[in-house]
Amino acid sequence: MKVLIIGSGGREHAIAEKVSLSNEVSAVFVCPGNPGMKKMIPEIKLEAISASDIEGLLNFAKKEKIGLTIVGPEATLSLGIVDLFRANNLLIVGSTQKASLLETSKSFAKKIMNEAGVPTAGFSEFFQAEAALAYIESLKNTKMVVKCDGLAAGKGVVVCLNKTEACEAVNALMKDKLLGENVDHIIIEDFLEGVEVSAFALCDGDSFSFLGTACDHKRLLDGDLGPNTGGMGVFSPASVYSAEDELWVNENVFTPMLSAMKKNGSPFSGILFAGLMKTRHGWAVLEFNVRLGDPETQVLLPLIEEDLLPWFRASAEGNILGLQNKLGSTSPKKLNLVGVHVVMAAHGYPGTEGVKVRSGDIIEFNKNFKPSNKDYLFFAGVEKSGLELVTKGGRVLGISSIEENFSKARKNAYDLISQIHFDGAQFRRDIGSGQV
Repeated sequence: MKVLIIGSGGREHAIAEKVSLSNEVSAVFVCPGNPGMKKMIPEIKLEAISASDIEGLLNFAKKEKIGLTIVGPEATLSLGIVDLFRANNLLIVGSTQKASLLETSKSFAKKIMNEAGVPTAGFSEFFQAEAALAYIESLKNTKMVVKCDGLAAGKGVVVCLNKTEACEAVNALMKDKLLGENVDHIIIEDFLEGVEVSAFALCDGDSFSFLGTACDHKRLLDGDLGPNTGGMGVFSPASVYSAEDELWVNENVFTPMLSAMKKNGSPFSGILFAGLMKTRHGWAVLEFNVRLGDPETQVLLPLIEEDLLPWFRASAEGNILGLQNKLGSTSPKKLNLVGVHVVMAAHGYPGTEGVKVRSGDIIEFNKNFKPSNKDYLFFAGVEKSGLELVTKGGRVLGISSIEENFSKARKNAYDLISQIHFDGAQFRRDIGSGQV
């Protein structure tokens, strides 16, 4: 079958890499993709159709007789591409526009979690800055989390350690256009302490298969300092997530959420990404996303041993349970290895500190740059200038290394990162540190 992947970043590069290995695939198209993908996977085809042009994507899928479409970005899902493709009898992996509210509205997600009995932090929502500021001053607690209700590319969450920081966050979001325009809906959450874990389930509306866990490093600088970003690196699997934890989260998070979403009239299909925190009182959900994570995907998919295409197709067809019974397992088989992924970002990223994010820097590789068959180079914010690949801003590329232990994986990833250069490059040097 022909497969279409929608998106242009490192996540979509990783999906294309995985899907292109399937014996069931005759061609892989990526819209719009990036030229780095083509450099690494010459057989894939790039089409310059924006991920937000859902009518254009539909017309392309019809013309090329695409057998299965996989959506990367949450923004594309929020536009209703799944509803549109299904109305035209096309198989697509993703959540409907209504179900995508789990990510596009923090308030909606909180209310569904409460209905489902899924543990999460207490919260209040606000539509005016003055009301939010008055609420902050009334609190006894000094720590809290301020969140933009809508999509914000990973930059709309501010962890505040005191009331002053919380008031500054409210003003930055609602008055000072921190995200490019003033936000008119925020929530303020109770502060939870613990270890964060990302957990991923592939869903079909009724059932799900567990894909794995990862731990993302969101802050720009070593030691979890600096501004929040879309993610500067990740390791997988999460060392704090035992088999017992997996069972508990499956039974107390994923299962009740699928049931609640179906009851709500918006059955959830595609990827349900639970941002979890292991607190001293047990597991709690920080938030949900409705797609594969970036950069989690870049280390999660290389650790899955088997062909993922049948699983993606089962999700789109609403038949994961049948696939599980056929294979005699509840989830895709995983390698008994670990992975580390390190992101290289452009100068000025994430663009929230008053510094312009730079583009146009030539990406150079040392002549000794030779990844092994357990190392992966994934491109994201790149474009072509003549014969050269240059930076396009944001997160530019990343290296994943899969090994027997984290120490080896970290060494391999950083050895390869040290052989890549572009002016102003930023990367953390502590991704996966402390893991054995």
